[in-house]
Amino acid sequence: MDSTTKDSRYLGNEPKFLKFSYLSLKDHFPNYKSFLEYYQNIEAKDKKALFLRTASFYLFLVKRGDWLVNIPQSDPRIGYITNTYKFVAIFSLIESLFQQKYLDFFEYLSRKNSNVTFPIKDKNQLQTIYRKYKREFGSINRCVWFFKKLSPERQQELIFKLKVEEVTPSIENFAKFLYELRSKFVHEAEFVHHMSSAMSVSRKRGKRVTCSLSIQDAKKFFEEGLIAHFLD
Repeated sequence: MDSTTKDSRYLGNEPKFLKFSYLSLKDHFPNYKSFLEYYQNIEAKDKKALFLRTASFYLFLVKRGDWLVNIPQSDPRIGYITNTYKFVAIFSLIESLFQQKYLDFFEYLSRKNSNVTFPIKDKNQLQTIYRKYKREFGSINRCVWFFKKLSPERQQELIFKLKVEEVTPSIENFAKFLYELRSKFVHEAEFVHHMSSAMSVSRKRGKRVTCSLSIQDAKKFFEEGLIAHFLD
């Protein structure tokens, strides 16, 4: 589906998707009128469509959605499973905000405007090129940028909720840690157990990790970050 089709779908049904979007974010607006004023200040049509899409998807996938199972002798809703899916959905929505076409490393090397000179002489040169590729196309950098859009007060609150032994507390390291949790599930089917309401203690690469971040915290930072993203 191209961007024109997406714009038509969401802007063509604007009242419906505005309702969904308001249900997603109404905790951050005193009333529907103030929400509409915020929306009308998004000038470009493609950005309006992206906002409606993202906020609506968030409503169904996270805000009002649960992952349910239909298995004998099992609870229909298992906290760490539904929280894992919500957590992964949040990061997928963050990545979707940037709408940059994915480019694998070979494609990056091959395209003309990457300005890569062949042959590549040694491993050090290859690593330098790869770091540049990751800066331009790495999903984790988009997530770091998203977190940096939060208010300084919110950033400090989030940093305080995560302590990793021998790792400097910063919003960059916080975002990278959360992105790693996302990747562990996507690539290794490892559930996210850190999103419970209680403090969790674990070890990652031999380092002690203390986390008091809940799925409710994750929702708050996403909602605030989403609103801030479209203020530019």
